[in-house]
Amino acid sequence: MKLSLEIPYAHLEDLSPFTDFDFALAQLVLNEAPRSGYIEFYRKQSDKGREVWLDNGFHELKRSLPLEALLEAAARIGATHIVAPEVRNDPIQTRHLILSCVEYLQKHQLPYKVVGAWQGYKKDLQELLQICDVVALPFARPRAFVVDRYTSRLYHYFGFRNLDELRRLAPKSLDTSIPIRAAYYGLDLELLRRRPKTPLMDFHLKLTKHQLKQCINNIHLLKEAGE
Repeated sequence: MKLSLEIPYAHLEDLSPFTDFDFALAQLVLNEAPRSGYIEFYRKQSDKGREVWLDNGFHELKRSLPLEALLEAAARIGATHIVAPEVRNDPIQTRHLILSCVEYLQKHQLPYKVVGAWQGYKKDLQELLQICDVVALPFARPRAFVVDRYTSRLYHYFGFRNLDELRRLAPKSLDTSIPIRAAYYGLDLELLRRRPKTPLMDFHLKLTKHQLKQCINNIHLLKEAGE
């Protein structure tokens, strides 16, 4: 399992080395906090040949940024992947937006790979695998209904439920902020039966040395669970 994290400004250099690829949020790229170094960091990662995925903001904003805004953000950081726009609880419109994204990138010969978030029925997964470079299964939809331990490796997970989910249904890749958020509250993921309920990531958050050590331990636990 390849792992990526949504990382606060203060810990980009600390935590990115423990990941397999980088994951930036478009709304932060477009509205970068003064002197945060967010854009500069991800541009540097891209220049080094790292995969840099650009999220569409859906989880944090409760809406997806439009393709035009995503392309502007992608150009700023040299993204390699773009999470296509989507609409909450609307598989038909989401499919249309994913198709439009793919067609636009092909027409204009833009180099980004497309990450499409699944909605709809199980049969729709096969179509998305044909359309997109990466198909993502959102946290909000129970994944055990559509994948088994053999097919789960075809997909990216937006978040996870607990370590046992990753042991049973390990994905191809995962992005999450939980190891950081849990460490901030002193939580060890191995001791939790379910994903902790913590507030959304505060990108101005700064961990103490003890919290950072717990965070790194949590990251190792995730990687071991997804092997």
